[in-house]
Amino acid sequence: MLTKVPEGTIILRENEVNMDMYKIVDGHVEVYSGYGTDSEAILSVLGKGSYFGEIGLLAQKPAIYTVIAYDDVLLMRITMDDIDEYIKANYHDIFHIMQHMAETMYNLKYSMDMVIGDFELRDKVYEKKEYKAYFSKMFAKYNVTSSPITSPKRNVTYKE
Repeated sequence: MLTKVPEGTIILRENEVNMDMYKIVDGHVEVYSGYGTDSEAILSVLGKGSYFGEIGLLAQKPAIYTVIAYDDVLLMRITMDDIDEYIKANYHDIFHIMQHMAETMYNLKYSMDMVIGDFELRDKVYEKKEYKAYFSKMFAKYNVTSSPITSPKRNVTYKE
């Protein structure tokens, strides 16, 4: 089912139970951790052909991030009832989803190594440092991709 979502709309909210997966047919979304809190961090900007919500659909778990429409977005909503037919008709997309999940796992390991390095450095330096949201900010920097997108609402430039 295709759904149009207006710019600025929260599509998926962190910790929300949503068992649907979405494919971006047109437009862009922003993916956040800790949205609306002091530790808010943008994890990525996704565009045409990207997926989100796969954890809810495949693992039957609450969302681990918040997704907001960066601009007007056209989404394909894939439910548990649709997944068998979707896989049969779009088997090539399944590889893309698996690549994304593998990349996410790699990025998680990279980020955890950075956090461990920070703690080791902190222990060597013996001075109090501010580490609040350091992990999220560095993770976001590492995950930003190539072409710039500027958000007039937040006066921030992202790379797609």
